[in-house]
Amino acid sequence: MQKYRVAIVGLDRMASPIDQEAIDSSAITLPYSIAAACQGIESLELAAGADVLTEKREAFGKRWGVTALYEDYLEIIAQEKPDLVAICTKGELHAEMAIRVAEAGVPMIYLEKAMACSMLEADAVLKACHANNVFLNTGVLRRFDSRYRQARQWIARGEIGDLRAGVHFENRALYVWHV
Repeated sequence: MQKYRVAIVGLDRMASPIDQEAIDSSAITLPYSIAAACQGIESLELAAGADVLTEKREAFGKRWGVTALYEDYLEIIAQEKPDLVAICTKGELHAEMAIRVAEAGVPMIYLEKAMACSMLEADAVLKACHANNVFLNTGVLRRFDSRYRQARQWIARGEIGDLRAGVHFENRALYVWHV
């Protein structure tokens, strides 16, 4: 079986520590973090991590046994030659980083939500991925949340009537939570 080397950029919540938050959650199935998923999927090798904060790099390395740790996400690509880069930074950085990762020749990108902060940025990401023959997957994990799955079942069985529209209220930013 082929192993794909994964580098994670942005070593905060979704990259690693969210699993600790979700231990007692009935809505989330573990492993949930990107690092835990890498260790749980036989064809993936968690090879490296990058973050601008030293303490994030140190905590990530200690937690996952990763020694290839970088401050600069482009250096991680040049030095480690990953097959997949998971971008888990703040949403405002996603589009620019995804474009640069695609242009650097990484064959696969996992881009945490939100993909971009505008349709113009999203189009630029898609254009860069197409131009560089890069596979792109985005973080739209709500489909795995048991609450959303239950709602989907009710809709499919017609238990809540003929669906004409859906409204979802949440106290989080639209571009992060409602992908």
